[in-house]
Amino acid sequence: MVSKKDRRKRPDTIHPKKKYSDNPPDFVLLASLYPSFKDFVFYSRDGRPRIDWTNFNSTRELTRVLLLHDHGLNWWIPNGQLCPTVHWIEDLFSSDIIPNNNSNGDIVRGFDIGTGANGIYPLLGASLLGWTVVGSDVTAVALEWAERNVKRVFSLIIHLLVETSTCKFCREKPMLN
Repeated sequence: MVSKKDRRKRPDTIHPKKKYSDNPPDFVLLASLYPSFKDFVFYSRDGRPRIDWTNFNSTRELTRVLLLHDHGLNWWIPNGQLCPTVHWIEDLFSSDIIPNNNSNGDIVRGFDIGTGANGIYPLLGASLLGWTVVGSDVTAVALEWAERNVKRVFSLIIHLLVETSTCKFCREKPMLN
């Protein structure tokens, strides 16, 4: 476990390959464009706009707004589900291990184990890179919301398979294949 002292030593920046490393999200602009985000923006003592990173609703709304604003994805998750932070998601897509495109014309296929209600890796992999991605999960709420999120962005011709089946290893709980 990392101590508080060690956490303070870390630089207050994000990975240089990330979209927001040189140009962080403009909370004031986003709040003016998306009124639902406005309630979560406040000003620190030094006058800079901030959000409360410990508040689930605040980070969920920021994620929703960034996915819509920067990627054209209409996305939502219910309370109690894990909320991805958009600024680190690009690590997957900038990996040297996974090709972003294939010069041979082969299809890049992915499998996201535990995709959750957000289904964020399959959604972005499919919509931004044209990958075929399968997401899996064992909870009914995750399946329901992953499917809703896929249907919301279906106009992007997403290559994401959402199918409910039964898995004998999951004690007959539905599973996203």
